[in-house]
Amino acid sequence: MQVACGRSTGLWCLEGSLESGEDSRPCRWSLLFVNQAGDLEESCDTSSVPAAAEAIAVKAVEAEARLAKALEEAKEAGARAAKALEEAKEREGRVSKALEGANADRTRLNQIVGSLQAEVQTREAQLAEITTRVTVAEKRANEAVEARDGLTSSFNQLEADREWMRCHGIAHIVKAILNAPETATGIDLIKQRARDAGFKAGYNRCIGHINILSKGGYTNERSGFCDVDTEALLEAACSSFYDMSISAVEKLDECLEVADYVDHLRMLYADAEELEEENTAGDGQDSAGTSGTK
Repeated sequence: MQVACGRSTGLWCLEGSLESGEDSRPCRWSLLFVNQAGDLEESCDTSSVPAAAEAIAVKAVEAEARLAKALEEAKEAGARAAKALEEAKEREGRVSKALEGANADRTRLNQIVGSLQAEVQTREAQLAEITTRVTVAEKRANEAVEARDGLTSSFNQLEADREWMRCHGIAHIVKAILNAPETATGIDLIKQRARDAGFKAGYNRCIGHINILSKGGYTNERSGFCDVDTEALLEAACSSFYDMSISAVEKLDECLEVADYVDHLRMLYADAEELEEENTAGDGQDSAGTSGTK
C-alpha cells in the first residue's frame, strides 16, 4: 500500500507470516519511502499490524474474490452470449431460409394470381361475348315470336275473311251484279235482239217450207224484218253487254284494290248483311211457328 509523505512516496511492506503455528512469527510492517532520486529508504519498524492495514488487506482479498467471481460470471455471461449469438445466427439462418421460402412462395403465388387474372379476363371476355350473343338471340326470338303472332293473327283474319267470302261475300257480289240496272237493261236488249233474230229465222224457215210445198214465191216482206240484219243486231247487243260498265262492279273493283278488301266489302254490303240476317231470323221464327202448329 502506498502512502504519500512530502516529496517521498511511502510503501507499507508486510514481512513475516500471517499463519499460526510453532514456526510462525509475528508479522512486521515496514514503511519504505522512495525519494525523488529513486532510492528506497526504510522507515521505522513496527511489530504490530495497523488496524487500517488489516482492514485494507481483508478488503483486498474480498475484492479479489469478488473480482474472480465477477470474472467467472463474465465468462459464463460470455459463454451464454456466445451461445445466444449462435442461436441467434441459427434463428437468423432459419428466418433467412423461411424468408427465401416465403419469397419463393410469393413469386409462385404472384404467378398463379397473374395466371388466374388472365383466365378471369378471358372468361369475362367470353362471358361478355356469350351475353351479347344471348341478347341478340333473345332479340331475334322476340322478333320471331312477334312475327309468329302477327302471322297467326293474319292467318286467323284470312281464315275469317275466306269464310265470310265463301258464305256471304261471293253471294253478295253475284247478287249485286245480277240486280244491277245495267245488267237488267243489257239482258233485256239481248233477249229482244235474240227474239227478233229467232223470229226472223223461224219466219224464213217457214217460208222456205211453204215454197217447197206450194212451189210459190213467198218472201219475208210482210214479216217486218225484211232487209234487217237481226244477227248483227244480236251480236252488237251481246258485245255492248260485255263492254258496258256496271256501277256495282266498279265499286267492287275499288274494294278489291285495297289490302283489307274484305272489310270494305263488308261495309259495301252492310245493308245486304242486315237484310239477310233479318230474313234468316224471320225464317227461323216461321219454322218455329210451323213446328208448334204441327
